[in-house]
Amino acid sequence: MDSTTRPGGLLMNLQEHAVGVDASALRCSWIVPMLGDAQQRRYRLQIADEPTCADPLWDSGSVLSAESAGVLIQDLPLQPSTPYWWRVQVDTSERGDWSHVAPFTTAPCQWPATPIWAEDGADWALLRTEIDLPVTPIRAAFVEAVGLSPEGGPSEDGPRGGRQHVYKLWVNGQVIGFGSVRSQDDHPRLHTHHLDDALRPGPNALAVLAWAQEGRQFAARLVGVLEDGTRIEHLTSPETWRALPGNGLLPGERSIEGFWYHAPAEDWDLREEPVGWTARGFDDAGWAAASAAAALPAQPSPAIVSLGQTGGERARLEPVGPGAWRFDLGREVVGGLHVRCRASDGARLAVHLGEQREADGRVISTMPTGNVYEETWTLRGGEQEIEHWGYRAFRHGELRVLSGSVEGLEVTPTILSSGTHHTGAFASSGPELDRVHEMCRYSIEATALDLYLDTPARERGPYEGDAFVNQLSQYACERSYALARVSNQYLTRRPTWPAEYHLMPVLVAWEDYLATGDDAQLRTDLELWRGANHDRHLGADDLLHKDPRPSSDWGADLVDWPQTCRDDYEFTEVNTVLNAFQTAAHQALARICAVLGRDGEAKRHAALAERMRAAIEAHLVREDGLYRDGLGTEHSAQHASAIPVALGLAPASRHDVLGEALAAGGMRMSVYGAQFLLDALFTLGRADEAHALMTSRGQRGWLHLLDDLGASIVPEAWDPSLKPNMTYSHAWGTAPVNVIARHVLGVRAVAPGAARLEITPQPGPLTWMEGTVPTIRGDVRVRYDREEGALEVRIPANTTARVRCGDVEREVGPGVTRLGL
Repeated sequence: MDSTTRPGGLLMNLQEHAVGVDASALRCSWIVPMLGDAQQRRYRLQIADEPTCADPLWDSGSVLSAESAGVLIQDLPLQPSTPYWWRVQVDTSERGDWSHVAPFTTAPCQWPATPIWAEDGADWALLRTEIDLPVTPIRAAFVEAVGLSPEGGPSEDGPRGGRQHVYKLWVNGQVIGFGSVRSQDDHPRLHTHHLDDALRPGPNALAVLAWAQEGRQFAARLVGVLEDGTRIEHLTSPETWRALPGNGLLPGERSIEGFWYHAPAEDWDLREEPVGWTARGFDDAGWAAASAAAALPAQPSPAIVSLGQTGGERARLEPVGPGAWRFDLGREVVGGLHVRCRASDGARLAVHLGEQREADGRVISTMPTGNVYEETWTLRGGEQEIEHWGYRAFRHGELRVLSGSVEGLEVTPTILSSGTHHTGAFASSGPELDRVHEMCRYSIEATALDLYLDTPARERGPYEGDAFVNQLSQYACERSYALARVSNQYLTRRPTWPAEYHLMPVLVAWEDYLATGDDAQLRTDLELWRGANHDRHLGADDLLHKDPRPSSDWGADLVDWPQTCRDDYEFTEVNTVLNAFQTAAHQALARICAVLGRDGEAKRHAALAERMRAAIEAHLVREDGLYRDGLGTEHSAQHASAIPVALGLAPASRHDVLGEALAAGGMRMSVYGAQFLLDALFTLGRADEAHALMTSRGQRGWLHLLDDLGASIVPEAWDPSLKPNMTYSHAWGTAPVNVIARHVLGVRAVAPGAARLEITPQPGPLTWMEGTVPTIRGDVRVRYDREEGALEVRIPANTTARVRCGDVEREVGPGVTRLGL
C-alpha cells in the first residue's frame, strides 16, 4: 500500500531505535498518516520477538483513542536485554495499513559482566576479544557496555576526569560507538550498541580503547539472537578478554588543559601500535589476560543518548612552508582528525587545532578558553592511519613535520554527535536573517553530545540556563527529544549555582510535555522541582527576599552573563528577575499537578503564582510602567522588563509602554539573555524591532559574530572585549533559530504532544518567507507572501490549529490551508 496509509516516525521512550526499555512502562509515539480525514480514531499496536511481527507476543487489539504521542503501555511480558520489534496501525475515517516495524531492546535486569582493565593501573587500556559465531543468520545483535570514570571538575589537586566518554568500541575494525555518558546519579550509564551488519560467521573481534584517570572499569556483554531463536552471550572477564596497557601508544599524562577537567592530550607513538588490533584474526597471544577491576559502585542504568561518529569532508591542506600545512574546515566541528600518510620510522608530526586563527593565518591552539590543542604524533615507517580518541572543538588546524619525512597526507575530520536529522528549515526575503538562522541551526547540530553543554571546549558542563535555550532551539530543528529529557533529568538532580537556574528545570519540563505528551518525568521529578523553589525566602508581601550574593557563590542571583551584559542591573534583596522566574515556576507546577490529578496542590501553586504576580505589579513597577530591577531602586535594566514579559507575566494593559521602551533599547543583554528580549518583543507585537536586532551589524549582533569574528557556531559572548576567554561553541546563543520557529513562522504547541497548535506568523519587514517546524506529530509548514496577500499552512495529521495573521483568524485541521490576507 502507499506510504500515506502507514503511520511513520515511530518513537518509543523518545527514541527511534529504543534501548534500555523498561517493560513495566513503554511510551509510544507515531505520526498518523494523511489518510481520509487524517484524524485518528483507533490504533492497534503489536510487539514481537522477530522483525516480521507475523506472530506477535502482545497485541493491544483495536483501541478507541485519538492519542498518538506518549501512549502508555504497561506491564508487558518481555525478557531483559532482549531485542523486540513493534508496529502500529491506525484508523482515521479510513482504515490504515501497518507501519514498518521499529526495533527496541529491553534493559538488563541484573548486570552480569565483570569489569576489566589493563594491568599496572595504566590510564590507557587496549582491550579485545574474539567470538566465534555460527553460519546461522543473525536476527539481531548488540553490545551492552559501561565504562566508569569520575565526571571530573575543579579540585584542590587540579581538575580531574575528562568529562567525556571512557571507551571507544570497534567490532571487526568498524567504530561502533562510545560510552559512558555522564550519570545523573550514582548508577553508571550502560550503552546498548546495535551491531546491524557488523558481525560475520566465524571469528568476530570486539576491541576497546579506554581511558580513565580514576575508576578504570570497563564491562560489556555481547548478545546475539540467531534466526532460529538461539541466544548467544559473551561477557567481559579476565578469562575471555586480553589487555595491553596503552601508555606506550599514548605516553605521558598531559591534558588538553583548562580549569574544569583533565582530558588526555593524545601524543600518539604509532611505533607502539599493535597494527590491526581492532580487526578479527589479530594475534593477541602476546597480550596478557585482562585484569579484573573493582566492582561497579551500583547497578548500571540504561543510557538513552549515545554518541556516534561520522566522517566529514576531507580537509583542503594549504602548504605554508616545507613540511607544514594548514586547513580551515569552513565550520567548527566537535570531534577529532583521521589522518592517513606515509612516513619514515620515527617521524614526528606536530598537530595543532583551534577555534580561531591569527590575522596571519596561524592557528590559535593555545586558546583563550584555557585549552591547549597541541600534540606531537610519532609515526612508524610506511603507510598508516591515526584517529583521535577524544574530542576537541575546532575549525582550524596546522600540521608540521618536526623530524623525518611525511608524505601523502590526507586529513578528514571525525565528528562526534548524538544528534539526528534536522528537518527544521527557513528561507525568506531577508538573506541576512537566513544566514543567522543557519548559523544557529548548525550550532545545535554541531554541539549535540551527551548533554546540553555550555561548550565542548572550556567547561564541557551543563547549566540550566543553557538548557532552557538549547531545548527550544533543538525542538525548532529536529523531531528529537531524548537529549532534552536526559539533560533536564541531570540538572534536576545535579543543579548548578545560580538562584534563578534552580527554577528552570520545571519550565523545561513543561515545554518537554507540550512537545512530547510524555509525562514520565513529570511523575518522577515533581517533588524535586518543588524542593528547588525559593519559597523559604517568601516575605509577607508575597515577594522573595534574599541576599543576592556575589555572582560565583552558590545561590547567587545571576540575571545575565557575562557581567558586562547586565545593563547595570542593580541587585537588591528583592530581585525582579528572580521573582519573575519563581512566579513562572509556580505556574508550571500548577499545570503539572493538574496533569497528574493532584488538584489541591495545583490550586495552591496557582494561587501562590497569582499572589506573586500581583505583588510584582504592586511593588516592582515604576510610575512609567517599566519594571524596576528590585525593591529599593528605581533603576530599570532591560532584563527587569524583558524577562517578566517573556515569561508571560506582564498585563496587556502595559504592553504598549513596555514595547516602546524595549524596542528603543537596542541589545543590552548577552547572547544568552537575547532569548528573553526577543521573546518579549514578539510578545509585545514589536516584530520589526525584533527582526532588526536579529540582523543588526552592531557589536551585539549575530552578523558581527559571523562576519567580523568569523564564527560558525554561536560564541559565548558578543565579543572578546566583553569576555576575553569566550568560546566559539556555545549553543546558548541560538535564540534566533527558535524565535524564528515560534514567532516569525509563529508555530507553537499549546496542548500536550503538540495535539493543538497556535500559528501566528509575525513576518515583520519580510515580504515572503517559508519554513518547516518539526513536531512529534510531523512537520508543520508555513509559507507567507505579502505580495500575493497569502498565508499557507500545512499541519500534520491528528492535529488542529488556530491560525492568526493580522485580522485573519481561522481554525484549521490537517493538510494544507490557504488564507487570503
